[in-house]
Amino acid sequence: MRGQVLLEKLLQQLNFCQNGNKFKIKTSFSRFYNIPELMSMFREIADIQTAETLNLPVPKLEKHIIEVEPTQIQEDMVKALGERAEAIRNGEVSIYQDNMLNITNEGRKLALDQRIINSMLPDEKQSKVNACINYIYNVWNDTADEKLTQLVFCDLSTPKKTDSMTMEENEENVYEIDKGELEKTEETQENEYQFTDVYNDIKKKLIELGIPEEQIAFIHDATTETKKEELFAKVRTGEIRILLGSTFKMGAGTNVQDLGIAYHDLDCPYRPRRFNTKRWETCKAGK
Repeated sequence: MRGQVLLEKLLQQLNFCQNGNKFKIKTSFSRFYNIPELMSMFREIADIQTAETLNLPVPKLEKHIIEVEPTQIQEDMVKALGERAEAIRNGEVSIYQDNMLNITNEGRKLALDQRIINSMLPDEKQSKVNACINYIYNVWNDTADEKLTQLVFCDLSTPKKTDSMTMEENEENVYEIDKGELEKTEETQENEYQFTDVYNDIKKKLIELGIPEEQIAFIHDATTETKKEELFAKVRTGEIRILLGSTFKMGAGTNVQDLGIAYHDLDCPYRPRRFNTKRWETCKAGK
């Protein structure tokens, strides 16, 4: 049995070329045919326990998908992205000027918040980020007596090392609104509040709504394992009630579910395999 070759099923699928300017067919692993033999080999070296065999308490989940309407600026920018993609397909631009990977990346940013593309753009009240902020606050307020906690997953626009973004960082992806692109102006630099990233934007607005600053934390601030354990301990006791982080930093191994009541997902991961490890809807788990 040890020398048996495991039979595999191969799957052909479309993948981006490395230069990002076109698709190509790639053959990759799909599944094993002889699963019983594989399981038998694995059990010789592993002791498998499932939630059913251990009879672990599992909370009942309520899934909520919160839909928001795109802003006019987002619609214009999506149209511009489509025109760029068409130009790439027609060979009208060099791969060094633009490619499909750039368009995909900008589309993900735009779907989260238009200010990620250009921080000078207006903060729309009906945006996805503001809808999430209102939901977080309502859950926080409704569970104040029990000090229940919430996790917010966001893989894009993570907190910067400094509170303000440099002009060099802001000058990427310039557009002009009338033509489906947006052009930066120096006038908006005089605004009292300068958007830097989604994390700090959420924190600022939650504090303005009345949530104490000490109850909000970023997983990115825990730069060592010791600091991470201290942070997790505060979440488990309800001292910190809102924890924001990315799938990579706050995925598997985050032991903070003791008082968990809600988990919010703001964006989709870039890699499809993370669909299995990330919750896509806002999940509200009953205690």
